[in-house]
Amino acid sequence: METKEFLYQIKPIRSDFLENQLQEEKNALEAHFFYLQNLLQEDKLVLAGPCLDASFGLVILHNVDKEEANSIMLNDPAIIHEIMTGELFPFRISLLKK
Repeated sequence: METKEFLYQIKPIRSDFLENQLQEEKNALEAHFFYLQNLLQEDKLVLAGPCLDASFGLVILHNVDKEEANSIMLNDPAIIHEIMTGELFPFRISLLKK
């Protein structure tokens, strides 16, 4: 059975990202947020959010295959604009609050 859920972890490329954002980085983060909102409307996003220390963020996708999940990650504005790196993992949602 092909996995239909994936998680990608994004990490800032700079350790001082939270305290010291350039305007271009702020713009890329805004585009990243709208990109994720669009995925939510397309019923491909389950959850997305950052750790409060900005060390990493998570994006959980469903109703996608590996190729689409990888494409979604690589087209994330945070990755395109090289303010974050991404790593994709097959994932299974076992419990979910209704």
